[in-house]
Amino acid sequence: MNTYLANTNPPLIWLWPFLFSILLLDCRGQGQELAGRITRRESSSFALKQKTARAGQTVKPIQVPEGPMNFRDAARRSTLATVKIKSVFLQQAPLRVPDFYYEFFNKEYVSPYVLPTSDSYEDRTGSASGVLISDDGYIITNYHVINGADKIDIILSDRRSYAARVVGTDKSTDLALLKINANSLPFLDFGNSDSVAIGDIALIVGNPLSFTSTVTQGIISFKSRNIAQSTDRWTLQSYLQTDGVVNIGNSGGALVDVSGRLIGIVAAIASPNGVYAGYSFAIPVEVVKKTADDLLNYGQARRGSFGMKISEMDAEKASTLNTPIVAGILIDSVETDGAAQMAGLTSNDIITRIEEHPIESRAQLSEFVARSSPGQRVRIGFVRNGKQHKTYLTLQDGSIITER
Repeated sequence: MNTYLANTNPPLIWLWPFLFSILLLDCRGQGQELAGRITRRESSSFALKQKTARAGQTVKPIQVPEGPMNFRDAARRSTLATVKIKSVFLQQAPLRVPDFYYEFFNKEYVSPYVLPTSDSYEDRTGSASGVLISDDGYIITNYHVINGADKIDIILSDRRSYAARVVGTDKSTDLALLKINANSLPFLDFGNSDSVAIGDIALIVGNPLSFTSTVTQGIISFKSRNIAQSTDRWTLQSYLQTDGVVNIGNSGGALVDVSGRLIGIVAAIASPNGVYAGYSFAIPVEVVKKTADDLLNYGQARRGSFGMKISEMDAEKASTLNTPIVAGILIDSVETDGAAQMAGLTSNDIITRIEEHPIESRAQLSEFVARSSPGQRVRIGFVRNGKQHKTYLTLQDGSIITER
């Protein structure tokens, strides 16, 4: 089973797997909280934007459903703030084969040899979703939705259309921040993906298969799901998993709780054929907030670096190291003068906690990195030679955590 981007038409999504195949076998850590919640910043520029905007509005209070379950208020809020994104790609048009060729050769024979291009260009358009996160036109979506686009158009729920500019992108978390020139727009308030629990009801809002403003419903079926393959380049590996229906066109759309607050940005599906097969994945909103703020303030994401190579503990490694610890992060090596080495960590140390929270998987550590900043000081709990230790580590600039 492969994991696909939950994007749209083949021109935009290409229908190729999201650089990785998903492994659905390892269920260790189910029910554990995300490691990323360890360090919450006191303020967020987009959080402040939302607070300021709400202070000047007379809006209907957010209502949590009572009595017979319905999601009308959440659906209304989220559909108003979810937009359609049309990405236009200019491609050099191929030379056309004269029709009479097909009297002698079938198309299957001719097509592979139609390689020359003409001097003209043609548009190829793909559509996906995005979420308004401020009243002055900032939109969060997936990096893969707009990557390589020559033109980006935003269509609001009331059918108004605007040209968008790219404020910044972050390939590692698959997020992009866009801006349109408009004001007094509806937007989604941030929820808290840390407080979401397995079994919670969630709504997915987007534009699947060109059906605009579509709402589907499911539950949070797993937290800190790792759907990435090991790579020398750091990428986010911690997603909220849901069984809500997601199809081509949902990429960049909203995952909201029953009160209509944003808890994630839809990014991918697990599927054998590129269409919904029961599992979808969203980037936790705590990662979204940190990344969006960085893109707004710096034009790029700024993350802290541990300066180490790691692997995930399991029973086999525990046996090799003669330790009873089967869940945690094994340090394979540390970078010279990197943050880990400067904090006194070394190979074969097993990280088990950051601050007061357990670290049992790469996914949990991955989300912590996504939400960290250079210069941030954190307390590390680790095991060395069977004994518990702690140290303080100051994150450096970058995202240097690679996996064996």
